[in-house]
Amino acid sequence: METTLLFKTLVILSAQLSIVLFTCLYCLNGARKAYENNTSFLGMFFRGSVNMKGQLDLIPYAKVKEEFPKEMTNQDAEGNDFMTKTVKNQDEVIELLKQGYRHTSIESSNWLGYLLLFNIAAMFGTLFLVSTFDFPPAIGFTVFSLTSISMGPLIGFIMLEMDENDGYTALKIVLVVTLLTGFIGYSDFYSFSENAAFGVILMLSLFALLLFNLARFFMEIGRGTTRAAAIFGAFLFSMFLLYDFNYIKKQEGIYELNNWETALEMAFILYLDIINLLLEILEAMGNSQ
Repeated sequence: METTLLFKTLVILSAQLSIVLFTCLYCLNGARKAYENNTSFLGMFFRGSVNMKGQLDLIPYAKVKEEFPKEMTNQDAEGNDFMTKTVKNQDEVIELLKQGYRHTSIESSNWLGYLLLFNIAAMFGTLFLVSTFDFPPAIGFTVFSLTSISMGPLIGFIMLEMDENDGYTALKIVLVVTLLTGFIGYSDFYSFSENAAFGVILMLSLFALLLFNLARFFMEIGRGTTRAAAIFGAFLFSMFLLYDFNYIKKQEGIYELNNWETALEMAFILYLDIINLLLEILEAMGNSQ
């Protein structure tokens, strides 16, 4: 019995999102155990705090090097290091701290930066493979899985940087929004994907959001404005989910497209919508604190 394109798409999408969720929760659980045992997890240490709801909030930090000698630096008004001194004991550390110096000898790892680069490379690799049907679906699925494996820890540490309790709430919101938009988009409620004006508005809005996020690298933007943009981004990617689920519905009648290659492409598109929706919600929650 031939399965539908939606079924094939959801099989792939569910597998990839499960990988993201598992690796994300693994990192959150590892961070909690590291805090409880006063050890490190993936090169990071964690302090415990209590949020406004009385829940434990883990705060990642890089541990100061304990062995002497070690370096301390002072900064100018613009935040640039301009003077470095080597200290040989704790008394010298205390004296320099009073003068505005800070520790530079930190026990930490750059694995998050390397993981981010790997994730970007894997994501572009997946994009290339799903848009090129000359490759077997198994290869595309493998590279897709590498993207998900590296995405989970990144999301986990984003949640730890804000408040992982809010992160759990964000995951629940994404689940509800995905199910709701999937039901509406796949039904015959409205032909979102056939509305050219709706598609143009989505693309222009996405372009505007990208420009806003790019501008944040070059200018100071207030927290309120950033939060408003994140809320807009969450709404935008919810609309993309409506559009893309409806697009899958419209492809169901084309027999030539009912294959695993097309399903892999559709799953990757929905995957990007969902991940971006989650990141925007986390951004909005982070800026509300």
